[in-house]
Amino acid sequence: MENKGLIKKHTVDILKIIFGTAIMALNYYVFLKPNHILAPGLGGIAIIIAQFVPLSLGVTYFILNIPLFFSGFRFVGGRFVLYSLCGMFSLSIFLFLFDFLTGFHQQLIGSIVGGILNGAFLAMVLLVGGSTGGLDIAFVVINKFWPRFSIGNVMFVINAIVVIVSGLLFGFGSSIYTIISIYLAGKALDFCMRQKERSTANIDSLSS
Repeated sequence: MENKGLIKKHTVDILKIIFGTAIMALNYYVFLKPNHILAPGLGGIAIIIAQFVPLSLGVTYFILNIPLFFSGFRFVGGRFVLYSLCGMFSLSIFLFLFDFLTGFHQQLIGSIVGGILNGAFLAMVLLVGGSTGGLDIAFVVINKFWPRFSIGNVMFVINAIVVIVSGLLFGFGSSIYTIISIYLAGKALDFCMRQKERSTANIDSLSS
């Protein structure tokens, strides 16, 4: 019975990761890409590095993920790494499948809605103990050793640096909307994480 319960829990967790990454990929094509809102996180870093090294963007992104997955396994745990691999692969698949979609062309609305959706559904993935790869792993490792720094705030600072460097390389036309999107993603992420903590605390208080 215990094994069945564990299998059921892992299955539900993986389904949440798949659903969350599906919405994130959909969000990218509908709200972010058509409004030229820059990709945050490791994707943005890979784009910058790829300008200076003789490697494709895909190879650069893969190489950057290797030490992050190692640190996740070393400092966070094997289940987190496995769930993160699931998140990374499922997000990549959905980005491929949804490539045909046409998006919503309005930068302000795109940055607001896109940022909130990105943060909320990233929280869904993080709350079951996984991530979508990339800097998500670094955020969780940082939060483990320095818990006073919220994941959302750390995410915003790192991504803001990426946006500034990307703006210097590619132009600042859409950078302001990218910053808005990243900021709202961080706030939505922190809100969802706090709601989970509060609901857990309420359950514990009722059962005590």
